[in-house]
Order: sequence, then structure tokens, then C-alpha cells
Amino acid sequence: MTDTPYGVRMLPKLYEEWSAGGMIANIGTRLVEIAPGMLVLEGNLSAESHGFPTSRGPIVHGGAIATLADETLASVAFTVAEEGETTTTADLKVDYFRPGKPGRLICRATVRHRTRRLAFCEATVQQETGEVIAEARAVIAYVRA
Repeated sequence: MTDTPYGVRMLPKLYEEWSAGGMIANIGTRLVEIAPGMLVLEGNLSAESHGFPTSRGPIVHGGAIATLADETLASVAFTVAEEGETTTTADLKVDYFRPGKPGRLICRATVRHRTRRLAFCEATVQQETGEVIAEARAVIAYVRA
């Protein structure tokens, strides 16, 4: 028997399976760091797939930034899931501070509190340079698979 929580053991395997298609492949998500209640993901968001032109150059659509944040928040909640549970977003709030530029975006998330059925999580989305472009909070529900 291992002391590593179920979600921490399973999430890297799930990301490996999911990386070939779906939303994870669409935003080029890669698992960077994982621990119980803490997760770092990076997304590779391009101007062609996730952005639109402006007079100051291409920016990343806010929906793509929200998707990266949402994925990170649901995944960080999964790090403290019990076997047989999966996670789904019940509520998501994103505050945008500045436009995101195409390229590598890093999202760091933590679980602030977990009850039997809910996790309250927060995340920060940054450019590769470290500039914070958005913060997000979510209530993540645990559902029996």
C-alpha cells in the first residue's frame, strides 16, 4: 500500500491518456508539478488556434484562458479525490488583469478547502515571463464514477 493519495497517483496517467485528443490536446496542456492539493499545468496557446488579432498584435481569447484555469482547478481538486470519485466544475469565476499573449501560459492552483462533496480552489494564470494575467476561483464537485 502506498501513502501517495489516489488522485496524485492517477492524474499523470490520465494526462498521458488524454494528451492525444480533446481539450487537453487543444490547449497543449502539460503537467508540470503535482502534490496533494497543489498543481501546476502549462498550456501552449497559439494565435492561430486560441487568439485573435488586435492593433497591438495577437492576444489569447479569454475563453482559452478560462479553459486552462478550469482544467487546472478541476485537476487540483482531483489530487485530493478518493478512489471512485471524479471532479466536475460547479462554479467558476475568472478575473482578467491584462490580455494574454500567445505562447506558454502557466497555471498554478491550490485546494483551499475540501468538504465531503466539494473543493474550493484557486488558481493564477501567468505568462511564461511570470506576469500574472488572470486569477480564478472554482467550486469543484466530487461525483462518484
